[in-house]
Order: sequence, then structure tokens, then C-alpha cells
Amino acid sequence: MCQALMEIMEPQLMVMRQEGIKEGIREGIKGTVDTLREFGHGDVEIKKAVMHRYALSEEEAEGYLDKRE
Repeated sequence: MCQALMEIMEPQLMVMRQEGIKEGIREGIKGTVDTLREFGHGDVEIKKAVMHRYALSEEEAEGYLDKRE
């Protein structure tokens, strides 16, 4: 019965896992932006760094620069 339940739940568990990974990456990018700001780096420099490190488009990187949470 446990195996049958796991087979039924597997697709949903995979979705939840992927969402967790994406959230972890978003938090990592936010932390990178905050840390670079604390060290005095400007937005242009930060944007280039996160675009390179996280393979983001310019628009995606700018979205992280606008978030000052």
C-alpha cells in the first residue's frame, strides 16, 4: 500500500521539489544582491554578476535589483 501511495503522489512530490529548488535559487540571488550592495557595488555591476552567475536575462536580473525586501 505504501508503494502504491508513493506512485500516486510522485508527480505532486516532483512539482513540490522543483518549486523548492526554484525558491532556493531565488533566495540565493537575493542574498548575492544584498551582499554585493553591502560591499558597495553598484547596480550595473551587481546586475552583470547575477546575470553571469545565475544565467539570467537582463530583465530577470533587473527584477532582483528592484526587490529591496
